[in-house]
Amino acid sequence: MARHLYIGNNVANTGYTSGLLADKAIDVQKLGATGPVSMVPGDTISSSSQFRIVQGTATKNIVSPWMYGKDVINWSGKSAAAQTAQVFDIALATNATAASTHEFKLINMTNGAEPFEMKSYEYTVAAGATPTTQCTALAAAINADLPHWVNSIANGGTNIGITGWKKGEVKADGSIQEELVEMRGADNMDGSNGTVATLSSTTAGSQGIGDGFYVRKMEDDQKGNQYGYYLRGHLPNTPADTSVTATAYDMYTIAATKDGSSSSQIHGVDNLIEVTIAMDPSTAAITNLFESQLNGYLASANFGPINL
Repeated sequence: MARHLYIGNNVANTGYTSGLLADKAIDVQKLGATGPVSMVPGDTISSSSQFRIVQGTATKNIVSPWMYGKDVINWSGKSAAAQTAQVFDIALATNATAASTHEFKLINMTNGAEPFEMKSYEYTVAAGATPTTQCTALAAAINADLPHWVNSIANGGTNIGITGWKKGEVKADGSIQEELVEMRGADNMDGSNGTVATLSSTTAGSQGIGDGFYVRKMEDDQKGNQYGYYLRGHLPNTPADTSVTATAYDMYTIAATKDGSSSSQIHGVDNLIEVTIAMDPSTAAITNLFESQLNGYLASANFGPINL
């Protein structure tokens, strides 16, 4: 599949000056009688059999491949949502029946494959120790050896909330968190020593929709087909990033076949073009214009409107 990404950073599409679209604006072009022109609301496949996406930069326009309207197999969109950090919770109930050593393990599941990293914490409690006393001891043990995948912990009295890092956050040592953290816990507090623990994710971690750090990763991964940059020695200047990591983008997807079929007739060759458009939703008029350019056109290809 040929994947392409175009990013609109809340810059109005006011047309072209000397052939250039405004830097970081997005336009949809149709193939007119005299060449590419901006699509207008109300255009359909009968107006132009082909269309493409244009992203303006300071020096040139970045354009998608031409796609035939009749070959589009997907037109969809999702509203922006920022990342959410996971909060893992250990809640303690009932007093300890006797002096004993409790153990809690915190397991880093982020890489998705065994062996997982883990930290094990042992702490001794006296007979009759309350859940609050026990949480104080456990919180002290975790804080004394905080795992690198944990951003912070909060002692709520009878429970401890453990918050993981989000992708892109700067950690205490100055390093950048590469991925959204996922973790779980394990314990030996099954009631045999009087204390029962309940382990749960009170807040599930989420990559969000169009989170700026994930859009940045998409952009960096696709600088070859976007900008012709492949880390080659004779192309030493890395193109500047367009994405803004602090922005959560509305995400639109268009997929089309290259040969007009619903399944590949080009044997041995990837038959799909997938175009993703990330739009800063800060100004409704900007995203509304983009949607209206495509909604009418793709309605003629039997796709419903996208209004985020």
